[in-house]
Amino acid sequence: MIKGIDIARYQGNPDFRRVKAAGIQYVMLKATEGVNYIDPCFKANAAAATAAGLPIGVYHFLRAGSVADQVRDCLAAIKPYKITWPVAVDVEHAELLALGRDNLTDMVLDWCARIKAAGYQPMIYSNYNWMYVAKYLDMARIKAAGIPIWMAWYSNATPDNTDRSNLCDMWQYASDGKVDGISSNGLDMDVAYKDFGAKLYTCDTSGAVEIAPGGCYTAKTTGDIQLVSGTPGVVQIIRCIQHGYTLWHIVPIGKPGQDVGIYPQGSNTRLFKVNIK
Repeated sequence: MIKGIDIARYQGNPDFRRVKAAGIQYVMLKATEGVNYIDPCFKANAAAATAAGLPIGVYHFLRAGSVADQVRDCLAAIKPYKITWPVAVDVEHAELLALGRDNLTDMVLDWCARIKAAGYQPMIYSNYNWMYVAKYLDMARIKAAGIPIWMAWYSNATPDNTDRSNLCDMWQYASDGKVDGISSNGLDMDVAYKDFGAKLYTCDTSGAVEIAPGGCYTAKTTGDIQLVSGTPGVVQIIRCIQHGYTLWHIVPIGKPGQDVGIYPQGSNTRLFKVNIK
């Protein structure tokens, strides 16, 4: 199990170095809600947690309305940051119940598909009642889609004496926790049953490569990864899927002397740099 917490503006601006020293291994941050709302502490917390060496994921509080607009706002807010844990959709607002089970599940799966297409790992958050008792969500469809589940269920049970891995991939087991470095009363405590931050791909190229105009460089990757350039108009990236791996043909379209970083989509970690001769 991997120990984590999730926070929003109510926790202010934690000292993430102390949080990490206290044994916390990842943080889920509230990023956005509905349309045109960014959590007031998100930007500062995302930067500070990353600087402290803590992996971060984010969540968006879902409201009724356009999924496309909500995804757009969430992606815009999180783009500047290195998100290595899931981008979760928080499904618990009472207004969503008016949609009915099928329509709400459609909405949630639409969210996840759009987040995945943007290069992030989607995840669904809700509570035990919504998922498995009242069944406001169709969990069979969600599981069939392969979407990880983050479940809230508070009781006397703790990760030390109870295993919830048959119900979820991440368990929010308490809302009254306390961790050094965070002064607010009441903190959401989580455990993950898998390491979402583990590297799920390989790339055979690092450092810098030089390509002459009219030339081409080919990189090879394995796993779930999309390559993108840090600056448009310098290179063209052509994807060629092979059995068990992917080849990426990097073709210069800029001017000699220009350079550009090549990144996994949705990440700020540069894999390699291309210099045009």
